[in-house]
Amino acid sequence: MGIADNIKRRRLELNISQQELADAMGYRSRSTIAKIEAGENEVPASKLVKLARVLDTTVDFLRTGVNGEDSYRSDPSGLPMQNKTAVIILAGGKSTRNMQNIPNQFINVLGKPVIVYCMEAYQRHPAVDDIYVVCLKDWESILEAYSKQYNIDKLRGVITAGETGILSVRKGIEAIQDKYDGNDVVIFQESTRPLVTEEMISKLLGACIRNGSAVTCEPMKDNIQFRLSSDEPELSRHSEYLNRYRVVTVESPEAYRFSTVKEVFETADRKGHRFDETCFAMLMNDLGFELRFYEGNHYNIKVIRQEDIAILSALIKNRM
Repeated sequence: MGIADNIKRRRLELNISQQELADAMGYRSRSTIAKIEAGENEVPASKLVKLARVLDTTVDFLRTGVNGEDSYRSDPSGLPMQNKTAVIILAGGKSTRNMQNIPNQFINVLGKPVIVYCMEAYQRHPAVDDIYVVCLKDWESILEAYSKQYNIDKLRGVITAGETGILSVRKGIEAIQDKYDGNDVVIFQESTRPLVTEEMISKLLGACIRNGSAVTCEPMKDNIQFRLSSDEPELSRHSEYLNRYRVVTVESPEAYRFSTVKEVFETADRKGHRFDETCFAMLMNDLGFELRFYEGNHYNIKVIRQEDIAILSALIKNRM
């Protein structure tokens, strides 16, 4: 990695936005930082010293990616980060509730397939080493063509999906697990959540390093929550108030140590588990493993129906 990548990597590890870094450096706008990180602007030696100070690192690290005797990446807590990070993008769904008779992950939004937005986020993130896609059968060659068209050179493989969400996760892990050790991290990302950002990925990895795993969630704090005694609201005779600040929806991405993933699947096999879950977090829950959460982004929407495509288009235009 060059200076541009090392600056970006350190900024993301510290969860600092381009605008915040620009302000700290005395630049007028974030565009200066964006050009530096894109390799379009060279950084004078005097500015490199200030950048190192603002980013709480050394000039040597920004030049080489190695900070003294420590060749590991580190997050703001000082904990060593993983040696490698792989992401498995799950694109095996067949839903066509978008009114276009095309699987949601391959719908074109503002000139780009939904799944490509996901791939680009992980392609840009300097802490992500490898990308794999577990793909809907007969769409593999199309996905590979997209990776070439959009320069996703971190793509290491395309794996045909399983019959269910969790079986797709398993097929992905079985295809790659021999390439990683137990301390490496794997991220599971739904291809239909295209607004994942580099900042979200950094926070997810930081939470995983601190806690061993991290599941993206969104607190249901905007609404009052009740638990009903029946699946039919009108038939319920009893309800229990739930603290809305402690009720969350589970989303992707999820991040785990490879050792954790291996242990969970071994436990499932030993118990003769049915594997009918939709995601790895639910498999862990059903087997009695502890889940660790991190609060994601309110705009981390999932594309399911036609109205979601309209919302996605508006949000992408807003952040352009």
